Amino acid sequence: MSVYESIIKGLDQAVDYVNGKDDHVRVEHFTITETLPQSESFNIPVTDVALWLIHYNNHYENADFMTNLKLQKLLYYAQVLSLKYTGKTLFNEQLYAWDYGPVVNEVYQKYKDFGRQPIQTTEKAPDFSGDVKVILEDVYEEYGQFSAWKLVEMTHNDPAWYETKRNDNISINRMKALFGR
Repeated sequence: MSVYESIIKGLDQAVDYVNGKDDHVRVEHFTITETLPQSESFNIPVTDVALWLIHYNNHYENADFMTNLKLQKLLYYAQVLSLKYTGKTLFNEQLYAWDYGPVVNEVYQKYKDFGRQPIQTTEKAPDFSGDVKVILEDVYEEYGQFSAWKLVEMTHNDPAWYETKRNDNISINRMKALFGR
């Protein structure tokens, strides 16, 4: 367990203690960062979600190529639909409000060498099932049909992006308020 995880665990135990011991003291929300407890997230590594979307896209004959720009927007909508369908985040990595819409920096860095070109990968796609598979298939069916630039336009009309200062992280709590169950 990392030092960070130990601190969070200790804070969680303190909150449980306060909430359980004194009915007059109630800690409703305490945040150092927006790392969510495991029960509030599927905890899928975002790079696995990205890889799944890339491979799924490649199975469609007439699909646009998957560029890093398009992939970033599909990751955002995957997080949105996960919150909408289940109230849980799909992945724990932060989304940032960059100029062209939401971005997960870890994925951007992994595929940035492709520039505007289609992402090519020989990595094996992860095999998801249950809610995760339904969410990802729905993301692709709903949003995969759009070009990267159309997705940029769509995310620019989303309060979670336009209410966030450029380059700051997009608040999961704000996304939950907008899209959660």
